[in-house]
Amino acid sequence: MHRCWDVPELTRLIVESIDDHDPDTNRWQSQLQHITLARLALTCQKISGTSLDVLWEEHYGYVNLLKALPAEKYRISDNILTIIEPELEDWDRVLSYSRRIKTFSDVDYREGCPVPDMSVLESMTRSLPAGALLPHVRYLFCSSSSPLFSLLPSLIGTRVSSIMIELTSCSWRFSVVQELALPCVTSVTIVSDGGVEGERVVTKLISDFVRCESLLRKIDVDRLTFSTLLHSSNLKHLEHLDTSVITGDLVCSREDMSVKRQFPALLTLSLRTPSPSLLAKVVEITTFPLLEQMWLYASNLSLTFDPTALLSSIGAHSSSDHLTSLIIALGCNLSWGEHQVRTLSALALKPLLELSNLSWMELYYPGLCPLDDAFVESMARAWPGIQKLHIECQYDITATTSPTMQSLVSLSQHCPLLVYLRLDVDATKIPSARLTAQRRALHRKFSLWEVRLAPIESAHKIATFLSAIFPRLQMVCYSSPSRKEWDEVSRLISAFAEIRADERHLIVHNGLPKDVD
Repeated sequence: MHRCWDVPELTRLIVESIDDHDPDTNRWQSQLQHITLARLALTCQKISGTSLDVLWEEHYGYVNLLKALPAEKYRISDNILTIIEPELEDWDRVLSYSRRIKTFSDVDYREGCPVPDMSVLESMTRSLPAGALLPHVRYLFCSSSSPLFSLLPSLIGTRVSSIMIELTSCSWRFSVVQELALPCVTSVTIVSDGGVEGERVVTKLISDFVRCESLLRKIDVDRLTFSTLLHSSNLKHLEHLDTSVITGDLVCSREDMSVKRQFPALLTLSLRTPSPSLLAKVVEITTFPLLEQMWLYASNLSLTFDPTALLSSIGAHSSSDHLTSLIIALGCNLSWGEHQVRTLSALALKPLLELSNLSWMELYYPGLCPLDDAFVESMARAWPGIQKLHIECQYDITATTSPTMQSLVSLSQHCPLLVYLRLDVDATKIPSARLTAQRRALHRKFSLWEVRLAPIESAHKIATFLSAIFPRLQMVCYSSPSRKEWDEVSRLISAFAEIRADERHLIVHNGLPKDVD
């Protein structure tokens, strides 16, 4: 046998190449991979252990494991698996496989898979020591709909680092979740439609993690109360928080709201809530010294809500110098023009200009926002490292103060890393596009401009102008009423992009500088 099998690392790489664990792999191909691994495990002792490790590394459901019991200790009838009084020694073969499992789900979603009955629960509880069945599991996926859900805490070991829990039914089993608050867990994801009971479970789970001084780094839950969100600031290692905030306990949390909460290690914050007022309060009474990404979504918006306080609180986080990605989507469930909301003034947006390290900025507001060329230039100067800029709001595009193509000149001059732009402008006013070769060479990335409302007169002039200030522009996407003219702009830009690409190829092929555009 080749000596490469004497090196464990090489053996592992070769065997892993057989089973890619790709979720897009079809069922037949996946079965073929498993058959190959099983046969490889029977080839020789040198590669048997590694093949079994890869074969059993990811496992879903209990049925295949339980089939490793002696044949007389289980039976399958009417697609239901039943265990017949196994002794401790009967579990030896099962445990030899289960100790290799690193990723486990207590639900097997394969069509036609047998379902274990309650005899399985009773036999495991009576026959196996705590944590014996899945001692090395690191990634656990579990659902309250599984009849064995309540058994999980007694089956898993103490090496679990990531837990994903689905609370969809059988609320009497929800209390089991609290037993999964292990100090070793670093990531928790909870999908819940369990209503108030589901919220209580999540609240208790977070409290248990805080109490045991957990190393928890990631929380991703779709239902979280306001007070629980603030309480999670006591998780000193928390780096990622993604949740929808429930407004129900806002009134009874006055003491919580009077105390400034600091999330010392948080890097990513994503909040979705119906109430923009609650969103503003969360940002106001929290601090994030290391925050890099802040994504805020409020589905509703009313005439009484003034976004100025929220934007001011966001701008106050500029002192950390770490924030690079900001998304503010207010009233994202509202249709344009169907609801009355306050005008968002340029003065209200001014605090955001303090965030000098932004590379990704998105603003969605279904109300009036009177931008102009001067303010767009201020944004361009304030965010020199911006790569994605998405401004989607209402304003009178034909007004004398609306942005024009001059705004694109400002972005081309001050934002050399810009890749994507979503900005409506008055495209009837075209300034001079004379730029030096050195200035043009800076824009080697900008490739996509998206517009919604943009009046236009000459498609040829617009395309020529855009190609001059953004020589790498490849596409213009639009949903403008002036569809015919923008169709022509899009066609010309695509043609110009091909010509410029051919020119660059010829220039480089002939040994001229690569940065010539």
